[in-house]
Order: sequence, then C-alpha cells, then structure tokens
Amino acid sequence: MVIAFVSKSFTKVFGSRNDRLLKAYQKRVAQVNALEAKIRQYTDAQLREQTDLFRQRIKQGEKPATVLPEALAVAREAMDRSVGVRNIFNPAYKFDPATLPAQVQGLYQETKAKMDAAAPSGVLGSGKVPVLGWMQEEIPLPIYEAVRQLYPLSKPPFRARPFDVQLIGGMVLHEGKISEMKTGEGKTIVAPLACYLSCLEGLHGHVVTVNDYLVQRDRDWVFPFYHWLGLSVGAIHPFHVQPPEEKQQAYQCDVVYGTNSEFGFDYLRDNMKLSVSEQVQRRREFAIIDEVDSILIDEARTPLIISGPAHEDVPRYELADQLARHFDAEAARLGYRQPESHRCPAPAQRVEGD
Repeated sequence: MVIAFVSKSFTKVFGSRNDRLLKAYQKRVAQVNALEAKIRQYTDAQLREQTDLFRQRIKQGEKPATVLPEALAVAREAMDRSVGVRNIFNPAYKFDPATLPAQVQGLYQETKAKMDAAAPSGVLGSGKVPVLGWMQEEIPLPIYEAVRQLYPLSKPPFRARPFDVQLIGGMVLHEGKISEMKTGEGKTIVAPLACYLSCLEGLHGHVVTVNDYLVQRDRDWVFPFYHWLGLSVGAIHPFHVQPPEEKQQAYQCDVVYGTNSEFGFDYLRDNMKLSVSEQVQRRREFAIIDEVDSILIDEARTPLIISGPAHEDVPRYELADQLARHFDAEAARLGYRQPESHRCPAPAQRVEGD
C-alpha cells in the first residue's frame, strides 16, 4: 500500500512515462516551429536542395538528432506546398483563381501556362499514368502565401501543413516505436515524415499497409512530397499485376509502398531465384507498418506459402525407365563375369608369396 501511494504521488508530480516522453517531443516541436518562418522563404528549388545538404551533414559526422528539427521544418513546408497548395493547379479540384488577390492572379496564370506547356514526365503509379505538368513546375512564393491567407486552416485539398501532433508521430515512428493514431488524424501524412528522416540517414524505407487500394492511393497522394524533396517513391502490387521488371524499379526507390503479404511473397520468391540479378528486393532497413496489431499479430497467424513451378512428370517417368533398364543390363554384364573375378585373388596371392 505504501509503495502504491508513493508511486501515485510521483506520477502526479512528475507525470507518467508517456507524459515525460511527450514533453521531450514537444521541445523538439518547438524547435521546428521556430524555424518555420525561415523555411517559408525558400523557393521550391532551395527546399529540394536541403535534402542533399542534410545528407552531407550526417555523412560528415553530425548527429541526426541535431539535424532533425531543421529537417522536419523542411518536410512540413514541403508537405504543405506539394500535397496542399499545389492542388490549386490540379484540374481535378477546379480551383477558382478569381478568389486570389488581384496582384497574384497574373502570376497564377503565368505559372499555369508553364504547367500546361510542360510535357508529361515519368510514370505515376502502376497504371502508366504520366506525371503531369502541374506536379513538375515550380510555384512562386507569392502564390503560396496568397493561398495560405485564403485557406488559413490546414484542411485538404488546398492545405496539408502537418500539425504538431503529426510531427510527434513522425518522430516516434522514426525512432522505431509504436505511435497510436486514430482514423482521421492523418496517418498518411505522418508516414512520409518518418520516411524522410530515415532516408536522410541513408536508409531504404518501406511503408506497409493492409490492401492494394491503400498502397496506390497513399503513394500517389504523397508522390509530390517525395518528388519535391528529391526522393523517389514506388509501389508494389501482386505478381500477376506487376511484372518483375517493374517491381525491381519500385524496390530501387528511396521509399516503397506495399502490403505485408506482397512484401512477404516477394521475399519468398527471391529466395527461389537462381541469380541475384533476378531478385526484386534489395535492402530491408526501415519499415512503417500501418495497423501494426492486425499485421503483426492477427494476419501473422496465417503463414505465407509459395511453391516452385510445376513440372511435367511423363518425361521423368520415361527417363526413370531408361535408367532402370540400363542398370539391369549393367548388373547382368557384371554378374556374368563375377566367377572370373572370384578366381583372380588366388593366383595373385601365389605371386605375392602367400
């Protein structure tokens, strides 16, 4: 009873272990928030350059923890720009440029003209959908600021600024811990934040989700985020949908999205390949698992089973028959000469003097 009373007293004064962890993360978030005004002044090109600069700093011996606040500030800005504000140029959302301030409308039209004139580049997803111009061209800073004033709250489709709790979630996942987030709290945004931090350390990221629809939806939705930070992102699908060549390309990306079963089957298939060059998976270093309780506990009870290609048995039966006849013939031939071989030891012994 005394121990329980003392324990409760300490908890009231110092908080639970979870409370202490949150306080530590909140201090880092405060550092990220302090850098936000500075990072907003970067152009899209300058924002992308930060990725290589962060990597160089880490390679030169700087601790990732010291780079983290600035890296998260860059990731937050990139997410808001590429997944949020950039959608004003996405034809699917039918943004009305007349709602922008008059001094920015001309700049909007100039930027849109460049995007419309840009040729599609690359491939978005497994459906061979090209990356259109509205994802490729840089957006001037005045347009970003005008849209933020027009939409001050971070709500899709025109804003995607990660909240403080989402930054904490990204840091938790980056450290290899479990982050409990409810539906609607923005897990799709949190996973790229953690992947970005890990990619800066040279790790290859995997985002594991529960079905193929979420794989392609999440990957395509955050594709501009990775693209404008200079990272590549792929998605894997079942073997009958995606040939090995496309899977190899997806696995070579900095981050790859896929289901737990497909990652597992690819691993099993790779272990049946006769050459390393035929294998699709490369590096298994960092993974973020959505619905971790379901994937690592419930679904893990069902083993993944894979077998090699079936073969035609008839030719093997014919070969077995030929071998059997050959062995019978050889046995008969050797058996006929057996008496002669038995008579050989006696003369040999006489020659040796026995």
